[in-house]
Amino acid sequence: MTSDVCSARPRARSAVAAAALIVVTAIIALVLPVWPVLTVGPDDGPVQYLPLRDGEPFAVSFVHSLDHLPVEDWYHVDDGHIVQDSTRLQQFGAGMGHIAGIGRGQDAGEWWEITGMNRHIGELLIRAGSESVDHRLHHAEQIIPLSQCWAGQRVTVRPDRLSTLHRAALWFQSPGCAA
Repeated sequence: MTSDVCSARPRARSAVAAAALIVVTAIIALVLPVWPVLTVGPDDGPVQYLPLRDGEPFAVSFVHSLDHLPVEDWYHVDDGHIVQDSTRLQQFGAGMGHIAGIGRGQDAGEWWEITGMNRHIGELLIRAGSESVDHRLHHAEQIIPLSQCWAGQRVTVRPDRLSTLHRAALWFQSPGCAA
């Protein structure tokens, strides 16, 4: 009888240790930042999170303040850094155009495109213009109307990672400024 009691104690301790290991592993899995996102928002306000894997394209569009024509800048995230791939514009305006040695300019119907830019910029800082400038961030089917949400403010777009717990909490929040 004594040997049965003695052998049951190590099994009970092993079961408790295994359960504790499972609980600790689950907690770590919930709090480790593993889900890639773009964090979008002003320096001193609420932010939006867009799920975005490395290599997935996203764009910032706006209406040029001088010539009042649309502009689109296309980006992707590479190893935690934003990389500008291309820009599309209908006419060269102030501060716009092809920079020698960065990409290739080509006619694309009503647009002029500069592709193959591969311009590493880290995080993207945007001074959101008025609603007439209409700064917007596009990803897949989602649009964040930057000018509508944060006109006149500096908006930072940066690659980030969220924990599973934080990502799950977002399901219960309203999208705020997302259109």
